[in-house]
Amino acid sequence: MGDFEPLPPSEPRKFERLRSQCLIKGKLFEDPDFPATDKSLFFSQKPPANFVWKRPHEICKPLNKTPSLFVDGGSRFDVSQGMLGDCWLVASISSLALYPRLLHRVVPEDQGFSDSEKYAGLFHFYFWRFGRFQEVVIDDRLPTYNGKLVFMHSEEVNEFWSALFEKAYAKLHGSYEALKGGKAAEAMVDFTGGVTEAYKLSEAPKDLFKIMMKACKRSSMMSCSIAATTKAQMEAKMDNGLIQGHAYSLTDVRKIKVKGLGNAEVELVRVRNPWGNEREWSGAWSDSSSEWKMIPESDRKEIGLEFEDDGESWMSFDDFSKHFTDLEICNLSLESLEDDGGQKLSYRESAASGAWKGKSCGGCRNNDSFCDNPQFFFEVDDPDDPDDPNDDDKCSVLVALMQKNRREKKHLGVEDLCIGFSLYKLDDTDAKKLDKDYFDYHRSLATSGVFTNAREVHARLELEEGRYCVVPCTFNAKEEGEFLLRMYTEKPTKEMPTDPDQEEEKAAAAQAQRENTKGMFKRLAGADGVVDGLELQDILTHALRKELGGGTFSLETCRSIIAITDANKSGALDYEEFQDVLDLLMKWRTSFQKFDRTQKGYIMKRDLGDALYTMGLPKLSTITLGTLVRRFSKDGKLFIDDYVLCSIRVKGMYQRFEAHKTASGKASFGLDEFLQLTLDS
Repeated sequence: MGDFEPLPPSEPRKFERLRSQCLIKGKLFEDPDFPATDKSLFFSQKPPANFVWKRPHEICKPLNKTPSLFVDGGSRFDVSQGMLGDCWLVASISSLALYPRLLHRVVPEDQGFSDSEKYAGLFHFYFWRFGRFQEVVIDDRLPTYNGKLVFMHSEEVNEFWSALFEKAYAKLHGSYEALKGGKAAEAMVDFTGGVTEAYKLSEAPKDLFKIMMKACKRSSMMSCSIAATTKAQMEAKMDNGLIQGHAYSLTDVRKIKVKGLGNAEVELVRVRNPWGNEREWSGAWSDSSSEWKMIPESDRKEIGLEFEDDGESWMSFDDFSKHFTDLEICNLSLESLEDDGGQKLSYRESAASGAWKGKSCGGCRNNDSFCDNPQFFFEVDDPDDPDDPNDDDKCSVLVALMQKNRREKKHLGVEDLCIGFSLYKLDDTDAKKLDKDYFDYHRSLATSGVFTNAREVHARLELEEGRYCVVPCTFNAKEEGEFLLRMYTEKPTKEMPTDPDQEEEKAAAAQAQRENTKGMFKRLAGADGVVDGLELQDILTHALRKELGGGTFSLETCRSIIAITDANKSGALDYEEFQDVLDLLMKWRTSFQKFDRTQKGYIMKRDLGDALYTMGLPKLSTITLGTLVRRFSKDGKLFIDDYVLCSIRVKGMYQRFEAHKTASGKASFGLDEFLQLTLDS
């Protein structure tokens, strides 16, 4: 998911710019892109009643209330479903509200309704969209009927964060109606950038409760539901108080000791109906049930036990598994989860975008054209750290395939495609593109399962060291669409997912870039036909203007580049040497962009080790990486020239270390010690 930080002052957010303009003009913002009209409500029907769009202060005035974004902070009880069929979204927001840090990343606290909060009738939110967080700005006009909010709302009539949250998400997808029907997993990914795993409880692993306990401790968001097989079962009340065909948030998972049973532990889960009313589980461990008498008062206080008609209730894990059918867990912060001992569990993310377009719409294995689908190659060569001595030497890899930009086109009749992927282990490590003959004679090692029209499909795999190819596809051939392929591993992959066809396009783009830069080289080189450090600085500042954000490439880095590519030691580069610099620069840029997770022109210090590793450099200790960060970063951030300079220095020291070891046949100290001595000298 990556750290989420405000944009630097040199790149003002749209929200800040619009708010300043409105305050200067003395007018409240009216969003031209999501107007207060029926068009923003429904695309296939007219509103069932005459809805009136009102701002929060207009809603609160008859009640003698003052509107607030939050009343006593955000809570899962602030999220109640309105007339829209988006219980999946309500359940997801309820889960998000359990974690203030996550909630306020989506709903920034730099806004409100008071003069001190610079109220101008607009609010902003952040949602993850296919690899990066995107700002969504809305005005605060909300649909009402008889003076009350029509859609999502809070128990507190003057609290509006949840209603505005729903409006921003509706704008992101084109209308409120676009939010009817969906999966909680989809929303949880959009709020966090995490990856969601789904379980059919009838087929769940034996250690599912343990998985849920760990997920709860790690702030993972969880949702559950009871499948409906007929239309009549949709949102139908069952005898046990649960609602069929309805999404719930799962808000806690506990083991609690029971008096009178020899202090045996009972496995409990807490579920919440997003309706927030008396429609709750009525069986064992529900509100006021006799089982709670066996739990000490102190334990009841610790878990925050309350008996209210608030939609939330505890139940045993056995009853949960018996009555619910589906569970979704959104794994948060894949790069820095906290384990029980406070140690960081570092998950690595690799991602690549692609498309089924024209010839590349090969369809599934039933089609002879399967080989025409995009193919992504990657290599794993570092087994996971074992949790116990009996663990095998394999690499855990979570592969996730997400189709892009489909919900936004629902009003055009666009539906999700049936998608899936197959994974192959390669014997020929030099294979660049697998052809029809290969697929005719090789079975896949793993697949994503049955093809489905879900937005995202995934599979958790245990892979041996080696090189692999994953082939994303639609079920039917000749179906076009865009996708994002993501891969999560405990250890960094030495080779990132790459598609040969895309690599050819990148190579062509790189060649065009070289041709574009050739003229500049000739102009700057002048009569002597070479460029020095200052001239190279001008060229690279132009070539990397996007990454530099208007800044200037470092002169120190340019001189270091010349030092490693200047074969004749002239202190300047001729055109052939300059071409080598461009090739190196493309590798640095690719690596840098992979770890520029916030798309703001820098990589965070925690990603430096992985970034250097993808450049073919060895793994470095935490101590050595800390020294590199202090030497080359700016407040823990490495901009592209910092990163290039750091890479050059580490590569040079590594080459000297290897040369010494080769010449002497041994080394009296390790690489990290050598780097420490060199860096500290």
